[in-house]
Amino acid sequence: MNQKGFTLIETIIAIFLLTMTVGGLLTLTANGYFSVRYARNQITADNLVQESLEYVRNTRDTAFQQGSDWATWLSGFSSNGCLTATGCIVDPYTTGSRIRACSIACEAITFYPSMGFYGYADSTYPDYGQNTAPPALSTYVRTITMKQGTDPNQLTVTATLSWLNGTTPKTTTQSILLTNWHS
Repeated sequence: MNQKGFTLIETIIAIFLLTMTVGGLLTLTANGYFSVRYARNQITADNLVQESLEYVRNTRDTAFQQGSDWATWLSGFSSNGCLTATGCIVDPYTTGSRIRACSIACEAITFYPSMGFYGYADSTYPDYGQNTAPPALSTYVRTITMKQGTDPNQLTVTATLSWLNGTTPKTTTQSILLTNWHS
């Protein structure tokens, strides 16, 4: 007797091989997606940390260009609580106070998609007629600490950003040493 077609075992083996191939491709695709998301979050975090450090440096340089001395510039951080608080936030785009102490813990940053920047929900930003998409609270929490060492002409500024990458907590930190270069 001459039979044509596949036996049941051959069919099961073929289905198993096809399933393994498709499953492997789906796993690669999912891992690629998570890698891209992680890289995007890490780049955003690094930029947010760098932005805050550069803003603090810019306030020093601007103060000196306007005739303020080191002590006067530092007193601005003492008066708003940043030198004594557990942390500050830097909000360079607001029309209000741009560097201010956190109350208990620093709050999460809000993303404004239509304007393309990160800020804080309790701040006031210029609209420029672009604010059409609703803001979204992110998982990024940026904390700025300022410490004076034994040298009164130096200030260490550290920016720490914490966020969730999926369900995994991540943190990045950068520091700069600002000096009284006009002394």
